[in-house]
Amino acid sequence: MFGMTKRQFLKRSKKCLRETGTLLLSIRVIMDKEVHGKIDNQEALKQMDNIRKNIEIIFEEFEKRNPPSRCASLKKRILRILINLNEAVNANYKSLLAAENGNTEESKEKLKESRKILEEFRTDFHRTVEEVDTLLQKKQRRII
Repeated sequence: MFGMTKRQFLKRSKKCLRETGTLLLSIRVIMDKEVHGKIDNQEALKQMDNIRKNIEIIFEEFEKRNPPSRCASLKKRILRILINLNEAVNANYKSLLAAENGNTEESKEKLKESRKILEEFRTDFHRTVEEVDTLLQKKQRRII
């Protein structure tokens, strides 16, 4: 079976990044509620677990893509972004578990770790979104 064109890959990359951005917003909302005590641990654990599952689904779908060779590095970066997001969610999940078990010190440490990973993720994520948008715009200009 043949691989996809660069344009097809860029469009699918944009869709993947859009879905990932939605998950990022959900994570931020949960973390903010968690910090301000507006959500109980059970509900936060449930929501974080759902987000983790969604990240895995997005990762599996994107990993199946067969981009042109000149887009291989972009595919690797997007997969790495998804892995980083999953690591941030896992750290937050561990923070919630520690808080539930009464270990507030470990909970705070894991929450801090989660925020740090999330900030690194956001930097890479925004840079990659801009790159994909720029590449798609260049392709559209050539068509017009």
